[in-house]
Amino acid sequence: METGEAPRLSSLLVTHGHHFGVRYSLLERTTLGRSSGCTIQLLDEKVSRLHSSITREGEHFILRDEGSSNGTGLNGRLLLEPAILQPGDEVAVGNNLMLFDANLEIFLDLEGAGAVIAAMPPEAAAASDLPKTSETFRVEALLAGISELLAGPRGVGRPAALVEAAGVGLLGDRAALLLAPLGGEPMKAVATWPHRSRVCIARPLLKRLIEERRAVLGDGTVQLSVQQGRSLLESHGGSALGLPVTRGGRLRGIFYVESSRPDAFRQLPMELVCHTINVAFAPLFVGLPGPLRPSSPPPEPERPVADSAAMQMVIEQAASVADLATPVLLRGEPGSGKDFLARTIHRLGSRSRGPFVGLHCGSLSRNVAESIVFGHMPGAFPGADAPRVGLVEQADGGTLFLDDLGELPPPLQVRLLRCVQEGRVYRLGGTRPVRCDVRIIAGTSRDLANLVRGGVLRADLYEHIAQTVVDVPPLRDRLADIGPLVRYFVRSFNAEHGTTIRQFAPEAVGQLEAHDWPGNVRELRDVVHRALVRSREDDVAAITVEQELAALPRGQAEDHAPELADQIRRIDREFTARALARCRGSRTRAARMLDISVPELDRRLVAWKLDLFGE
Repeated sequence: METGEAPRLSSLLVTHGHHFGVRYSLLERTTLGRSSGCTIQLLDEKVSRLHSSITREGEHFILRDEGSSNGTGLNGRLLLEPAILQPGDEVAVGNNLMLFDANLEIFLDLEGAGAVIAAMPPEAAAASDLPKTSETFRVEALLAGISELLAGPRGVGRPAALVEAAGVGLLGDRAALLLAPLGGEPMKAVATWPHRSRVCIARPLLKRLIEERRAVLGDGTVQLSVQQGRSLLESHGGSALGLPVTRGGRLRGIFYVESSRPDAFRQLPMELVCHTINVAFAPLFVGLPGPLRPSSPPPEPERPVADSAAMQMVIEQAASVADLATPVLLRGEPGSGKDFLARTIHRLGSRSRGPFVGLHCGSLSRNVAESIVFGHMPGAFPGADAPRVGLVEQADGGTLFLDDLGELPPPLQVRLLRCVQEGRVYRLGGTRPVRCDVRIIAGTSRDLANLVRGGVLRADLYEHIAQTVVDVPPLRDRLADIGPLVRYFVRSFNAEHGTTIRQFAPEAVGQLEAHDWPGNVRELRDVVHRALVRSREDDVAAITVEQELAALPRGQAEDHAPELADQIRRIDREFTARALARCRGSRTRAARMLDISVPELDRRLVAWKLDLFGE
C-alpha cells in the first residue's frame, strides 16, 4: 500500500488478520508529508504490489484503489472511486484492517522495539492539579534504583535502563521518555518500558505539560487494544504522571509513567521527584541547542580540576599532545573522567574552534550504527527518505571522541580506519567520498591488547589509535581533587536547576574523601547531586552524605562474615572467568549464562581485572 502526502504514517493503525494485533513493524520510523511519500509493506498474499494509496489534497486525505486484484474496502464496503477519509474510517487491505486517525501520532523508540502513542481518548483524560504532597513520603526506592544503575560502568547514556529504573522506583506499570519538540521538529520517543511495549499518553496531559513545564497528574490512562480485528482506543482507570526534564532553562524531554492503581502518584513530593528525574535524565540532552532566552550556563572551569599531583601530570601530558594531529587513546576506569579529558585536549588544541562530537560505542544499535557514524543517502535502506550527515562529518574540523572503543562493531572498525587514514568518508548508499578533517580521541576501560589477541578489535585500528596513550588515574588515587570537584558540581547543579547555592559541610566533604569511589568521578557527581536533591538546608550535612553513601550498591557478599565474603567472591570470579572463556569473549552470552545483566558483567570485569577470555 503506497501513501502519499499526509501528516504522519502513524495515522494508520494496522491489524494483521484478526489475531496479531497492532503491527508497529509495518509503520517504520517515517513521517509523511514529503513529496516522495513512503510505502507500507504488508506480508499478505491478498495484497497487491501497489494496492492502494492515501494522498493529501488541501485539508482532505483521499483514499484510492490502485487497480488491486482483491480491491480496497472502506467501512465495510468495496471502494469503487476515490473517497475522502474521516477520522475513525476503517480501511481494509487484504486481511489487514486499518483505522484512520489523522490526529493520532505513533513514535517508535530509538531502538525500534516499542512505541509511544499520543492520542485523544474517547473521553478525554483529565489533567489534574497537583495536590498537597505528603512530606513523610520517601523516595529511597527511586533514588536507590537510579543510583545502582548510574554507579555501573555503562549506566550513563543508556535511556532504556534509566526509564526502567525510574518506572520501577515510582512503582509504575509502564513508562516512557520523549524528546521535547525543539525548533519546529516533531516530538520523538527515546525509550519505553517494559521493553517492546506501547505506551499511550493522553493529549491533554501532554499538551499541558509542554505548555506549563511542570509535573502534571492524569486521572485515568489510555490504552490501545484490538477487539475482533479492530484497533480501539479506550479510557481506563488508574493514574498517570508526566514530569518535565529541563536543562539550561529549557524543556528538553518528558518522562511519563502510569499505574493501574488510582491515585498512585498523588502522595509523591513532586518537587523532590522532579529534581531526581532531572538529575538522572538531563545529562542525556547535553548536545541539544541552548535555551531560547538568556540564562546562566553551567560554569565551565578555567582549567580542569587537578589539585592532586597525579592529575596534574595527566593535564601536562594532555596539553603536550593537544596541538598534534595524531590520535590519542585515553585509558581509565569507568567514570574516571575520560570524556572530560578529551574535551580538555580539544579545548587546548588548535581545533578548539571546531566541533567536539562524542560517541559511546557501546550504545550503538547494530541496525543503525553505520548510518549514525557515517551517514546515509536517500534510498540506502527502507525509510531513508532524506540524506543524513553522520557523526564523522559533524566533527569535520574538530574532534571525534569514541568512548568505549572496544565495543565498536567490526564492520565499522574497517570503515573507521579507512576514514582516518584517507581523510574522507563514504555515506551509506553513496558513491562519492566526502572530505573530512577529523582528529580521533578514543577512550577505553578495558585492555585493548587482549581484545586484539581475541579478534574482537582490529590490530591495525588499535595500532593507529594508540599512537599516544594517556592513563587517567582513578579517583581513589587523587583524593585531593574531591573537595574542588564537589564545589564545581554544586555550582553546576544550581546553575542548571535554578536552586539556591549550597555548600557541603567540612564533615561531609571528609566523608566523601574517605570513600573508595569504585565508580570514580561519575559516582561522586551522582552522590553530590542526590544529596543536593534531598537536602533541605543551605549546607549539606554529614548525615545526608552518610545516607547516600550507605545506599550505594556494594553487593550481597559484604553482608556476610569476611571469610565467607571472600569465598563467595572467589567462587563468583571463577564462574565468571569460566563463562567468558566458554563463550569465547561474548559478553552477551556470558551474562546470559551467569544470569546477570551485561552492566553487572562489566562491573565484574573491572573489579576482578578479567578480560573477555577469563584471565
